[in-house]
Amino acid sequence: MLTLSDALAANAVKWPDAVCLADAHRQFTFAELHARTNRLANGLLAMGARPGDAIAVYARNSIEYMELFHVAALLGMRLVTLNFWLRTTEMAVLLEHSDARFLVIGESAQNEIAANRALFPKVERVLVIGDPVIGDALSWAGLAEGSSDAEPAITVAPQAPYWMMYTSGTTGNPKGLHRSFQRTAMCIWAGIIEFGYTRHDRFLALSPFFHGVHFMPLMVLQAGGSIYIEPEFNAARVLETIETQGITATFMVPTMLNLLLQEPRFGETDFSALRSVVTGGAALSTATKTRMLEAMGPVLHEFYGASESGFITVLHPQDQWRKERCCGQPCFGAEVQIRDEQGRPLPAGEIGEVFSRCEGRFDAYYKDEARTAAVLDNGWFTAGDLGRMDKEGFVYIVDRKSDLIISGGENVYPREIEDVLSSHPGILECAVVGMPDPVWGEMVVAVIVRDGEPGPTAEEVIAHCSRRLAGFKRPRRVEFVSSLPKNASGKILKRELKNNL
Repeated sequence: MLTLSDALAANAVKWPDAVCLADAHRQFTFAELHARTNRLANGLLAMGARPGDAIAVYARNSIEYMELFHVAALLGMRLVTLNFWLRTTEMAVLLEHSDARFLVIGESAQNEIAANRALFPKVERVLVIGDPVIGDALSWAGLAEGSSDAEPAITVAPQAPYWMMYTSGTTGNPKGLHRSFQRTAMCIWAGIIEFGYTRHDRFLALSPFFHGVHFMPLMVLQAGGSIYIEPEFNAARVLETIETQGITATFMVPTMLNLLLQEPRFGETDFSALRSVVTGGAALSTATKTRMLEAMGPVLHEFYGASESGFITVLHPQDQWRKERCCGQPCFGAEVQIRDEQGRPLPAGEIGEVFSRCEGRFDAYYKDEARTAAVLDNGWFTAGDLGRMDKEGFVYIVDRKSDLIISGGENVYPREIEDVLSSHPGILECAVVGMPDPVWGEMVVAVIVRDGEPGPTAEEVIAHCSRRLAGFKRPRRVEFVSSLPKNASGKILKRELKNNL
């Protein structure tokens, strides 16, 4: 089994002087990163860390965050990546549940953590990225001072839990899913093969590392390429970085792509070095896709997957216009089945629940066998999505099973209506939900963010849909908002949206 730390050691021998990590102020070569992660790991060992211990991180993207992935791999520790937008009281619940002994935080969180230290009784040590360090916390960088740069003599069990995250909560209370060292390795290698990453790639890391998309920069790093890290998303700075840093690959959720398109200098940006833009987490509208491909060329890869499953399908550049509203074919090492309500595979073209199976999926929900059993069927995973598969094996997601609207006895799939709404030039973003109706059971409600003012009226929106959709699918109510509630991966929180209506 090749862990992240094994790959880093190999790359440090093959390309010792090649830059592998950088941000606006610093850069590290493979040799430097290898020596530094060894010193940090030895510093943690001296502090009492053991294989199997949980080390949690509550911070924005940084070079140190990338170091943590490799340090945990070196020591056989379970890395718990926490959403940095959580309130301290929310984080305390997750720290208690995860049994974390160590907590690594960003400098800006110090005062809040110090004031609420009693909420984390299981956390023995708090380590801070940056300076100065206050209270009883210790410096993350300080772990490396005086420590040996020899690789720790730790044997890592392939089946041991390595990475753990708490799901976004879009389907209920957060769940702590974990993936073993072996399954993580399979997920990373499948991505390297699927997206064709090499040592010549320079990846722009924009999305939060606490989500599953952290696998993408790790794929490039393991393939021998380099990562340029932005701590947060800023559209103007992203366009500048793509030009000045020779960025060849990146990942952006649809919201990020929409913000890029609104940036005044988007049309003047030189995208000639860019060869791969991966997107996922939410559906990409046809209008956004069209403008993006006109400016960037055939670079788009749209994936479908979940934190539990990893990448399930990918729609590559050559199929973008041939297969509209499609999420592609199964990824390397993945299988997909469309099943009926009795769990039987359905023929091509019929709508059913999407099940997937691959070696890179998660192992289990931490301390929750019942939840694990509910989504795994003999190794097959379902997120509760409805879809169909055509005769060429391309998968089309119709909607989430839980988002299905039943109006007057007819099944209404919100995504179909959202696709129609997104084709209106005055609509920037939209979401469709079902709300109780005394006559129809549920009514179709469209929630819209206008693309500038004054934008379309409710009557114009309904008329736009009426020309393209059957009457029972047409929105009966239209609400305009300044923004849609989303989680950190860009997924629209429809439950929260419905509660606000």
